[in-house]
Amino acid sequence: MVRHRLHFVVALGRYNEGVQWVREMNEACRKSGCVEGRLWAIGFGNTNECVLEYEYPDIATMDSDVTKFQSTAETMAIFRRGTQVRAPEHWPWDELLVEAPLLA
Repeated sequence: MVRHRLHFVVALGRYNEGVQWVREMNEACRKSGCVEGRLWAIGFGNTNECVLEYEYPDIATMDSDVTKFQSTAETMAIFRRGTQVRAPEHWPWDELLVEAPLLA
């Protein structure tokens, strides 16, 4: 199991717009056959910090999905609109979690 997480902070007063942005991105993902993300709100820490999480069975599947997402005009156009809702003083960042293996 692999999880890709995009962390970002929505500008104050624009939270609902941020949620709508994710919904529009997920709709574009459905249309293009990409994996949809699940939006999480951070309970403590930075105000309006969110995590958009994607689950994949393995890294190869994730790579294929990311390539499809990045080569589809509609998904990228909506993704780029995220700059309109994010807090400008916080840069988005992402992480990749890989299920821990059993070591020999």
